[in-house]
Amino acid sequence: MYKQWPWFRETIDLITMIISKTDFSISKNYDDQLVDKTEGLMKLGEEVRGKLVLTRESVLQVTESKDFVGAHSALIRASSTIRHPYVDPVNVIQAELLKRIRANEKRDDFTTEEAEQNEILKDALIVSINAVAQGMRNSG
Repeated sequence: MYKQWPWFRETIDLITMIISKTDFSISKNYDDQLVDKTEGLMKLGEEVRGKLVLTRESVLQVTESKDFVGAHSALIRASSTIRHPYVDPVNVIQAELLKRIRANEKRDDFTTEEAEQNEILKDALIVSINAVAQGMRNSG
C-alpha cells in the first residue's frame, strides 16, 4: 500500500514527520514537573511513550525502511538541528511556568503583588505556548 497508494503514503509520511518531532526527554520533563506522583498518573506518560515506540516500529515496517525519517531525512534532520536549540529550552521553561501557576492556584491568600506576579506568569505561559507552536510548525 505504501508504495502504490499515494494517499496512504502521504498519510504515513505525515505521521513520520510528526513523530520525528517528538522528544522523550521533553515529555518526561513535563511528567516529572507536573504529574502528581501519588495518583499513579506517571504510568500514562510511560504508556504514551511506549506506544510512540510501537508506532515508530510500525512506520519502519510499513515503509520498509531502516531510517525512521525515510526519504525526507535531510530536510527533517536539518529542520530539527535548527529547531531544537530554541524550542527545547522553551519547553523546559513552560513546564516550570505551569508548575508555578498550579502551585499558586492552590493558594487563596494572595497579596495584590502576588496576584500581579501570577498574571505575569500566565502571560509568560501564553508566550511560551505560542513559541513552541511556532517552533514546531512544519518548515522547508
